[in-house]
Amino acid sequence: MAYNKLGFSFTGLRTGSFAIIEKAFKKTGETNLITGLGFGLDIEGHIVTCNARFSFEKKKDQPFLILEIQALFEIEKNDFQNVMKQADNTYLVTKGLAVHFAVLTIGSARGILHAKTEGTPFNEFLLPTIDVNSMLQEDVILNYN
Repeated sequence: MAYNKLGFSFTGLRTGSFAIIEKAFKKTGETNLITGLGFGLDIEGHIVTCNARFSFEKKKDQPFLILEIQALFEIEKNDFQNVMKQADNTYLVTKGLAVHFAVLTIGSARGILHAKTEGTPFNEFLLPTIDVNSMLQEDVILNYN
């Protein structure tokens, strides 16, 4: 199933958390970016969520800038029930669709990060291009109990 054959719309964004931790920030040294990506499901709403977390660190395990967001993708009801839903009551998000959702989510996170840090010294920290295709190696199977 190609993701462009599935009816969906990008229906929302939620900022789960945002923090600037100034005492953990150092002006010198290399900056590390820790990235996390996950998916969720809202059966009643026919929604797949893509959850992204970004943490900028100068010192290991001491982030100075944190952003967590959730993007909501409403799937057309017929496609949700007849294409994504599997015989074992799991839901299949193909790798292509998952990558597409992740790219849209990360792009949105760039804008959120810019808006939240605008006018501060932390505005220089941008989300770089991320090779989502290498982060997601296979289809995403979501279980619903």
